[in-house]
Amino acid sequence: MTVTLSKRTEEIVQAQLKTGRYATPDEVVNQLIEQQLPAEAVRECPPGPGEAELKSSLLAAVNKSTRPYRKGEFVELAQRVIAEERGA
Repeated sequence: MTVTLSKRTEEIVQAQLKTGRYATPDEVVNQLIEQQLPAEAVRECPPGPGEAELKSSLLAAVNKSTRPYRKGEFVELAQRVIAEERGA
């Protein structure tokens, strides 16, 4: 997501960064939004998965047993998808 700040808002963010309280502009904006939105709006948006949960999911996916594709398998898959689309 990209957000364009007004010149005044950008100056406020820069001033907050200079205080050393925040490391990045993202931190300034995120904290301000969470503080200013009603508590109900924040509760309705559950937090995303934490770093540990993401790492665990990625490792599980990487460690799954896999097999190499056999010759012609992609062609068969493409033909099946094309046939399904034409029949739809």
